Amino acid sequence: MNPSTTSIGHHTLNRRLGCLEDQRGNAQHLRPKSYRVLEILTERRGALVSKDDLAVGAWNGQVVTDESLSQCISDIRRSLGKEDAKLLRTVPRRGYVLEAEAKSCDRPDSAALVIRVAALLTLVTILAISLLADMPGPKTTGVATQNPVGRTDPRPPIPGRYDWRARNANDALRSELQEILAADPRNAQAWAELGLTYWLEVRHNAWGGGRRELEQSLSALERSLLLGGGPLAYRTLAELRLDAPFRDARSVVDALAAAQAAVRMDSADPDGLAILADALLANGHPEEAVPLIEQSLVSVATPPDRYREIAGLIYLMAGEPAKAVEEFGRHHGAGTFSGMREYTGWFLAASLAHAGRIEEASAVVRQARKSRPERTLAEVAVSLDRLADKNALDTVLEGLRLAGFPG
Repeated sequence: MNPSTTSIGHHTLNRRLGCLEDQRGNAQHLRPKSYRVLEILTERRGALVSKDDLAVGAWNGQVVTDESLSQCISDIRRSLGKEDAKLLRTVPRRGYVLEAEAKSCDRPDSAALVIRVAALLTLVTILAISLLADMPGPKTTGVATQNPVGRTDPRPPIPGRYDWRARNANDALRSELQEILAADPRNAQAWAELGLTYWLEVRHNAWGGGRRELEQSLSALERSLLLGGGPLAYRTLAELRLDAPFRDARSVVDALAAAQAAVRMDSADPDGLAILADALLANGHPEEAVPLIEQSLVSVATPPDRYREIAGLIYLMAGEPAKAVEEFGRHHGAGTFSGMREYTGWFLAASLAHAGRIEEASAVVRQARKSRPERTLAEVAVSLDRLADKNALDTVLEGLRLAGFPG
């Protein structure tokens, strides 16, 4: 059995609390992926750990870019500080070594530690502000499904419970969740629901939801995942990592891992299936996404526009533009270009063009140019920056070019 704590220079890896502590006992909650990478390096202290081994251990063997792994290493070094970061050595083109510098030991809780943890839990029950607001990635090690320390069942989800259009109802829900968390700070489901309320505010740009609300959402989701998580936490995190309005909060790799975890926990949830399909598309796998989004569409009586948009892009990238036209056309109308986040008309025009319906595509483009600020394809590309997959963006732009949009 691994010891509960391991010294890393002037820091301590506390496995029981799932955090890195400094000399004063202050907790630093790394992103789950970064924390798992540090755990693996600690377990093999003094030995070279290859990038492949880290990918298997932290990403469950999924395809991982060097950039994602490098970001985790940077997170760890930043948390260790200038002096202790020297213990984490890079071996070019091979991997990393955490130098064997200190001994591991078990230790009981001290009174100071108990007081500090109690204070931390009090803070996070108020608004989850004290936890790390960095972009978290999900754990895929199986711990979440076992849920050894968190509770994930405060009550069954209530249809329509999360309505971003009703400010008073949303505030009342947050107050209810905070009361639950005040009584039970380890309630992973309540943390996930709290994170979702903030994310919906950001996603729909409601009541000025922006960076602050995004950080509150991430903090609450981080707490839920540290407590074992559940499908709602992973699903919300996946959507946030795909659609956050701030580029530095997005990660298609983490989104895919989170979406996969959500579907493993609840394979019948149409929202989870739709988000997994979207994540597969963002990672360049539209063919694999087709059956998932089709299952989502038939699982609900009236599929939301969000499903239609995901389905349309998947069909377009899977080489079925006629099906894409059918999906985008279902919710195309006067409001299609009404706001900066309303850009599905571009997708409809591109799909029409790729389906050989150039005149119809040109008509949609002319309509768009009356209300949208973009005047060149380069400006359209900026407005469509949520399309993480370059092939998808290029396909849409080529369709618009065929429809007569000026370059």
